[in-house]
Amino acid sequence: MNNATPPILAGVIIAALMGPSVGGAALAVLWVTWPPLTTHAAALIDEARAMPHIRWLPLAGVSPFEIWVRHILPSTLPALLRHGMLRLPGVALALAALGFLGLGAQPPLPEWGLLLSEGIDYVERGPWTTVAPATALILTSVFAVAMAGLRRRRRNRSARARGGRLDTAAAAEDAALPV
Repeated sequence: MNNATPPILAGVIIAALMGPSVGGAALAVLWVTWPPLTTHAAALIDEARAMPHIRWLPLAGVSPFEIWVRHILPSTLPALLRHGMLRLPGVALALAALGFLGLGAQPPLPEWGLLLSEGIDYVERGPWTTVAPATALILTSVFAVAMAGLRRRRRNRSARARGGRLDTAAAAEDAALPV
């Protein structure tokens, strides 16, 4: 049993207690996925607040609200958005797994896991019944990972176009981003 098992088990228990519904599945996945993202956010905010130029801002008469809006949030939001985009495939797969087990959306509502479970009996006669939702999950994952890497490339490309050098702080931040 690894460290991720207790929260995942708690998420499945929450989904089972709330009954088979979209809300129960969403709450269960939220229960499992929020701790790493909030931990990363807290670490990025602590890192941004510890920067020397931000520590000097109150002495220059800058209000705390302005420090947050103009300095801390712009330095933390890109990394958090990338982290969220990299977690999106896992969230989609978790929701589909709960739907496949019957703990997610119920038959009138379309949901990838539900479509996979309903189509599993017909896979020999009509493989498209399971290929379509599986392909949608795969394309969502590929799209999310591609979007997570798009911002860094655009920033580096614009720096090269201006004749400047690459942003080494951004490159170090991208290398340290947890997967």
